[in-house]
This record gives sequence, C-alpha cells and structure tokens, in this order.
Amino acid sequence: MKVTWIDGDLLFVVTSSTTSNKKIADPKEVIVQTYTYSLNQLESAKAGKVSQGDFFLGDKPNCMDCPLSRNSGNGKCYTHKYLQFSGFLSSLRSTKDLSELTEAKRKKIVEMCEGRYVRFGTYGEPSLMPIDLVESMVEASKCHTGYTHQWRKPWCQPYSKHFMASAHSDQEASESFSLGFRAFIVKKDGEESNAVQCPASKEAGYVSTCSKCKLCSGRRVKTEKHIKINEH
Repeated sequence: MKVTWIDGDLLFVVTSSTTSNKKIADPKEVIVQTYTYSLNQLESAKAGKVSQGDFFLGDKPNCMDCPLSRNSGNGKCYTHKYLQFSGFLSSLRSTKDLSELTEAKRKKIVEMCEGRYVRFGTYGEPSLMPIDLVESMVEASKCHTGYTHQWRKPWCQPYSKHFMASAHSDQEASESFSLGFRAFIVKKDGEESNAVQCPASKEAGYVSTCSKCKLCSGRRVKTEKHIKINEH
C-alpha cells in the first residue's frame, strides 16, 4: 500500500510492505516506511534517464543542510547507493496521486501503522512531516525509529519525543540531549564512544533488528542512553 501527497516543494510517500534488508526487519514482516522527496527529484525521475549524482543533487528541499546530503554535505548518506537509487526512481515513476494531504489519507496512513513497526525517514528528513501526523502514527504503531540532523533547529524541538538526533560524536550527543533528544551516533570504526552499541549493527553481530530492538524510538523508551554504530 502507498499513500502520497504534495506540500510545497516536497513529495511525501508512506508505504507498507516487506523489506529485503534483514537489519531492519524479518523479510516476512510488513512494515511502514516514510520517504520525503523534492519535486525536482520527482520531475527528474519522470522525465526519463537521470544520473544518480544529478538525482541526489536535487535533495536540498527534502534533506536540507544534512552533512551527508549531496547538495550541502559530503554525499556519503547510506541511501546514496545504486539499489536505493533505482528503488527511489521506480517509486517516483509509479506515483500518480500528487494531491494534498487529506483527512482520508491521514486515516489510511494511521490504519497502515496499526500494530506495525514504522520506519520514519527511510529517505529524506522525517521532521518535515506534520508533527500531529507523526504522533498519530507513533501511537498506532508497535514501535518506530526516526533520525534527524535538524535537532539544533528550534522548529524541530517538538520531534525530540519521537526521533533520535543524528550525531557524530559523544559531544554532539550531549548537546542534543540538552535540547531534549536522545542521540544515534554514527562514528568512524575505532573511535571511542560511551553510547550503547546498536544491536542491529555488524559490530554487534546483528543480534537484533530495528523492528525488534526499539532502542531508537526517541523518548518512547525508558532510557536516557545514546546509541552508536559505525559508519556504513
């Protein structure tokens, strides 16, 4: 199932399906994932042949000033790989509903989330989604994950209840905590960190999945611990 809507220069997509990524969930489990694209990316996908580099260069509206984005960062986001890129193109090319977010769409999205794991921000900045919709999706879900690089922005503070701050050091994690966020620290292999190792990581031996672990559910879980993982 797929629900889409346009808001300004952004296209939002919410899907329910299985995933082939065993780190995320069991291959037979139906999960909900959210994507945020720019209209530039939508137009380039529908126009025909587009290079991977040019596609991700159009990510400023939906990835903003993320340090891993193509437009203003180093372009090393884990989503900037061919399999993900081809999947994004396929989804965009099949998107037909370009209308606004309606109450009927909201209801359908919440129904999709009932008792399921919700993965916010599979691509794009998840805090661009309406906060009230995020809250309804979280309440309906069995668990969720979400990460934002916008945690320093005042407008992003309401999302601290639901999303993890994307950090790159213990110092950044402490800064984000002072703003109400728990942090998910992406660090270089060999760098020290006092955070808890992500159980769904290679370093931990993939002893769990994101769907089962629940540690990256913002303040939904009763812990103040930060989580860490090596760059991948």
